[in-house]
Amino acid sequence: MKISPSKDYKKTIKSLNLVVRDCMVTSNICAGIKSETSKHYYASLLFTQICNRSVSMMILAPHSSWAKKKTGSLPCEQWDFSTMAGIVRSILETRIAFFYLCTEQCSLEEWECRWNFFNLHDCESRMHLFKNIPDNDRDLKGFAEQAKELRDRISTNEFFKNLDIKSDKRNSLLNGKTAYIYPMEEIAERFGVHLQEFRLLYKLFSSHAHCLPMSFYRMKEQNSGRGVHSEYEEGYTLLCLSFAEKILASARDEMKTIFGIK
Repeated sequence: MKISPSKDYKKTIKSLNLVVRDCMVTSNICAGIKSETSKHYYASLLFTQICNRSVSMMILAPHSSWAKKKTGSLPCEQWDFSTMAGIVRSILETRIAFFYLCTEQCSLEEWECRWNFFNLHDCESRMHLFKNIPDNDRDLKGFAEQAKELRDRISTNEFFKNLDIKSDKRNSLLNGKTAYIYPMEEIAERFGVHLQEFRLLYKLFSSHAHCLPMSFYRMKEQNSGRGVHSEYEEGYTLLCLSFAEKILASARDEMKTIFGIK
């Protein structure tokens, strides 16, 4: 028997649909505007990713206009909170990068410091990836040289030199394993996600994205993880969609401000 979702779920799907479509319209408008600065350029890239992942989220969301897929002649209604959680976590992380690199006001020295930490993290990540490819010493040498140059650039940056942190924290940042100077939870709090809310949801989303025990130990009791409607699946899917709507709306507004769209 097909179960109709709650009024709250249907209301959220309807309002989120409008936000996602408005994000796409905003992205298309901005695509025709020349990037004046690096902030504009990265805003364009990151907001495009936010929109793309949001469409994937809506395709997965049962009863959305995007989810009207068919299997033969039968409509397909897939309730899959675990996959939804991974997508929303990805949207949140992209939203953090968007705010941190493109919309939060800071000095030029600090922005260049933030950007070069992104560059260093990218370099170190590629180096780690290429280490698993045989006979690739030439590329690894190039990455090592680039990483050294980036560390030198960061170390001489006036903002970084005056940053009030302990030496072990400074050295930890320079190893290139993190892209951010500040914890992601602090960055998210600065664009409106309360610290407790971030910690709760990020832990929840991550446990499902990585298939940790919390994501499957109580499948039977919760009647979850089978692709069918249940109170658990609807409730947690609604949690994902409501949170996504909030962070998408604020990202859209910031994108309009960056590119001067009314």
